[in-house]
Amino acid sequence: MGFVLIGLGGISTYHASQQLQHAAELREVEQRGEMNAQLLTLMMKNQELMQKEAQQPAGAPTPDPGPPPAGYFRPPSPPPPVFAQAQPQPAAAYPPGSTQTPEVDTSATPASAEPPEPTRPPEWQEPASIAVSGRYLTGRQRQVIADTLRAHGVHTVTIESSYGDEVSQAYAEELGAAFADADWVVRGIEPHRGLPLASGVTISAGSFPPLAETRAVYEALLAAGIAVTQQLDPKQGERETVVLVGTPL
Repeated sequence: MGFVLIGLGGISTYHASQQLQHAAELREVEQRGEMNAQLLTLMMKNQELMQKEAQQPAGAPTPDPGPPPAGYFRPPSPPPPVFAQAQPQPAAAYPPGSTQTPEVDTSATPASAEPPEPTRPPEWQEPASIAVSGRYLTGRQRQVIADTLRAHGVHTVTIESSYGDEVSQAYAEELGAAFADADWVVRGIEPHRGLPLASGVTISAGSFPPLAETRAVYEALLAAGIAVTQQLDPKQGERETVVLVGTPL
């Protein structure tokens, strides 16, 4: 009797395990059925969207598809591409005993190189075109007078020296040569008829205020370092500029 009970207990245990296995299989089939139904629903919606897009005219705005259906999971984005950096090319190797030498880039200046010494401007030297120095005017003075007068255009000037004074006459001739270098018209050089002239140079104007060319003569002589004075002579013409040259100071 005892053996019969044991056998019946084993049979009931076996049936129970079989039932549990069948129940698990049924649950798995149901889950697969739900997944297949969801997949089928997604496929149908996707097909409907494709048909709507095909029926839409060109240029029409795309309708909002709305939120994704339940159970939809966005696939992970692929990692960004990795670009390999260009490696510097090694210098070409030359076999031993080769006469070919590698090229060296000398354009780049090393940071440790000392800066070049600043170049000093050359000292001023009189060009060869400057006239040779005279007895009373240096070549530099003659050039300054000519350059200053030339900047004021071409005018006419009268130069007079002290009557019977050879030194005054030579000094006046050198000043006349400087005026001629500036293309000015020099009338004279004549001896002054009147009282003896004062030493140095006097610029005589016939009107006040003096003419522009009269002021230009005064400016040119001062620029050359020549002692010069001015006077007003109503007896001379209003449009006349006279340079009275005495003995050099």
